[in-house]
Amino acid sequence: MQSDTHLIKPFGQKLAIILIVLGIAMFMVSYLGDPAFMFNNFWIGFIYQWLMPIGLSIYGIAQAKKANNGFISYKTALGVSAFGLILGTLVVVTFNSLMYNVIDTDFKAVMEEETLQFTYELLEKFGADDAQVEEAIAELEERDSFGMVSQFKGMTLISVFYLVISLIVAAAMKKDEPVV
Repeated sequence: MQSDTHLIKPFGQKLAIILIVLGIAMFMVSYLGDPAFMFNNFWIGFIYQWLMPIGLSIYGIAQAKKANNGFISYKTALGVSAFGLILGTLVVVTFNSLMYNVIDTDFKAVMEEETLQFTYELLEKFGADDAQVEEAIAELEERDSFGMVSQFKGMTLISVFYLVISLIVAAAMKKDEPVV
């Protein structure tokens, strides 16, 4: 069987570009519009960060498979998905980190305040007592949630999740060429 690893770079990059465009668009909605948008519509964040990568992974692998006459090895499918999702995430997190910590630190302060407000309202909604609310808010105020280190720690965790998605989707979509 011929190696189809030549598909990883172009289809992985295409997948990364889609993720980058969507990630920067999500940021810009909050930045140029309503900073509370993601908090008020947290289901959009859920779809963007948890469900969309599965769809994008399927799309990227399907495109590579189509370009390879309907066949794709597990290795190549994994490479397309993992490369695309992790590269895209790295670029988006770098963009966000620069925006929050270098370009517009005032927006970082706004987002930190929105995070505190969202957390406060959520804890009250779920019936947390005053001591629990105060403890959670105090912990959030100490943490630099939008700082460079926190952003890249989050990126590391989400990259592990994206790798798991890639492993599963690649296994489901692989199709080896028949041996003649």
